[in-house]
Amino acid sequence: MRVLPLDGVDALESPRKFGLLLLLCVAWLLPGLVGHAPWRPDEAGAMGIVQHILNTGKWLAPTLAGEPDLSFGPLYYWTAALFAQAFSWALPVHDAARLASGFYVALTLGALGFAARESFGPSMPRLALALMIGSVGLLAHAHEMITDTALLAGYALVLWGLALSARRANPAGVLIGAGLGIAFLARSVVPVAVIVMTAALLLAFPAWRTRRYARTTLIALVVSLPFLTIWPWLLHHFARAEFFIWWRIENLPLLYKFSFAGAKSELVYFLRTLPWFAWPVLPIALWSLWGYRNKLLREPGFQLPLVFFGILFAVACLNAEKRDIHLLPILLPLTLLAVPGAETLRRGAANALGWFGIMTFGLFSAFIWFAWAALMSGHPERFYRHVLKLQPGFVPSFEWLAFVAALLLTVLWLLPLRQSFRSGRRAVFHWAAGITLMWGLAATLLLPWIDHGKRYTDVVLKLQRHLPSHYKCIGSAGLGEPQRGALYYHAGIVTKRAERAEFDAYGCDVFLLQTDPRKRDARPGAGWVKLWQGSRPGDKSEAFALYRLREPRP
Repeated sequence: MRVLPLDGVDALESPRKFGLLLLLCVAWLLPGLVGHAPWRPDEAGAMGIVQHILNTGKWLAPTLAGEPDLSFGPLYYWTAALFAQAFSWALPVHDAARLASGFYVALTLGALGFAARESFGPSMPRLALALMIGSVGLLAHAHEMITDTALLAGYALVLWGLALSARRANPAGVLIGAGLGIAFLARSVVPVAVIVMTAALLLAFPAWRTRRYARTTLIALVVSLPFLTIWPWLLHHFARAEFFIWWRIENLPLLYKFSFAGAKSELVYFLRTLPWFAWPVLPIALWSLWGYRNKLLREPGFQLPLVFFGILFAVACLNAEKRDIHLLPILLPLTLLAVPGAETLRRGAANALGWFGIMTFGLFSAFIWFAWAALMSGHPERFYRHVLKLQPGFVPSFEWLAFVAALLLTVLWLLPLRQSFRSGRRAVFHWAAGITLMWGLAATLLLPWIDHGKRYTDVVLKLQRHLPSHYKCIGSAGLGEPQRGALYYHAGIVTKRAERAEFDAYGCDVFLLQTDPRKRDARPGAGWVKLWQGSRPGDKSEAFALYRLREPRP
């Protein structure tokens, strides 16, 4: 295969093109960050923690509906609470808090662009950004209120610092130390292990065994120490019980629970998920590895993402549950590996990628416009009834701002289509523009319809209206973190867990049960009267039932 040398691409950056790319990134990032309630499965729980911070002013230990929730670090919740305080005058609290995800994703994109520049040259940041925002798996998660966005930013800063370490030790060490600290405060100990293993394994290559790299790692250690020590020390000093929950229950087991017995199942799941999740970055990265196979063991620009990818994928298979969200960090090294491959993509492959993107996103976008028109007009009637059947109780309404934004996105996508895909770079940009259009239309035209089925707002408010005017406390069974977070955020409801027979010990006279409506659940047993039963619109997997004790306790 004929490829360009790494230093043979055009090093000139057009300010106009860079400005257009920044506009594309903004158009990709902003839709979906605001305009909807916290969604399941992750947002409702996160918003419950943020609301606790806002209500109580207690920032030290993340708390969800009266119980410490230390499965993740506190950084994202702190940031979301700060955004909520700063912008809740203009936005609903949950929308203002979700801006924290936009902040961390923007930081991720910036750090990744600089890492690509250090690894492969000054013309590569735009290509890296286009590849990253074009990744299918990043699209929805980047707009969610989740701690993984902060973790992604920490990892991206580490990659930038490691790529920079060959040239400037001091700023590289600061970046690595800050990135390690952010990753630790986002997801605790496992990211620290990933970063330390990456830094250590890079020493297997001669290019990394230098005094400058040693100085970089020493500076990184010094910079990271405040991140690694201050919050745990404060937690131990002021909330010792929460500290031991965080360390002994949530973190210490992670250091030795790597399971080779279950790794085969996780490996199969992640191998099946990765091709679509990392599309089109994965095939371009494989093309890059093949084309530059003679440089893999000699070029630090390839060694860094290869080692990082290998460690992240192994940790996901050995230590993570089967959820696609655990593949998010893997997009970072794959994007770096795909950068030189996209630059040298053959014209036939570039045309295939470009036209596949046009057909795919064009058809999806046309369908979104059609569905929106049907909701607004009621025609065709059969399709209109079917769409409303998917979200029972939804009432369509015309929103000028959403319509204008969607129209503008569509026009901007159509304008450059007259150009050919004579290069991989142009095909990647068209792909990124297409996925931005599709997401933007869904997050403007169809957002109220989607939100109607994914939010807990309506069901929680109905439940609240059926609560007795006077009661001692509410016991509950079956509630997960999203449901407990939604109850606390929307109605200030805190329940006492009563999963088994210990319920009577609480002396509560109201009981809330979440269950699968397809399965019979006899709780809370005899002596209780059902006050209300309901679920989210169209949800067939979870239902709520509210009971009151027939004979009030003395």
